[in-house]
Amino acid sequence: MRTKNNKQNTINVITLGCSKNLYDSEVLMGQLRANGKQVVHEQTGNIVVVNTCGFIGSAKEESVNTILSQIDKKQAGEIDKLYVTGCLSERYKPDLEKEIPEVDAYFGTTDLPKLLKVLGADYKHELLGERLTTTPKNYAYLKIAEGCDRPCSFCAIPLMRGKHRSTPIESLVVEAQKLAAEGVKELILIAQDLTCIMLFLPAFRWRS
Repeated sequence: MRTKNNKQNTINVITLGCSKNLYDSEVLMGQLRANGKQVVHEQTGNIVVVNTCGFIGSAKEESVNTILSQIDKKQAGEIDKLYVTGCLSERYKPDLEKEIPEVDAYFGTTDLPKLLKVLGADYKHELLGERLTTTPKNYAYLKIAEGCDRPCSFCAIPLMRGKHRSTPIESLVVEAQKLAAEGVKELILIAQDLTCIMLFLPAFRWRS
């Protein structure tokens, strides 16, 4: 028996993995909200986006199991559309498309504009620093770089996130100021290779 989700036209973003993934989900939700979309984080909606992790074996297993559980809901009529993004999708997209074709579309870690398009939204370049934060009000994550240049044999981050790219300090200041205006008192700096950027990041004083 098919049961209809009572939250129609609502996009539910499910985040797996690390704080960097959570940050990406917050940016996605900020873009969706700016487009007038109803968006929630790990609640209930008829459209689901799973932001996956693919770093270690247990994370891959959790991502696949989450996708399969959402497919069960889709087949039961509880959700209408299912999209997958994030690191697992970036690294294994051809395999996932072959093995789990029930997903409506897969997107990599740099495919935000494409994901927004299928969700009926436009990527807004002017939304610098705009996010729908999910952390407690007193703190928030601030991603200061993306990717990694280190060719470690045990790590697949360069395959999933690409080469190291620093966020311009001017952009970080704007984002920090917006978070402060929302009542955030503490920023937690994050990146795939935080030590690389910290060697060159000019010191700046946090002012509430």
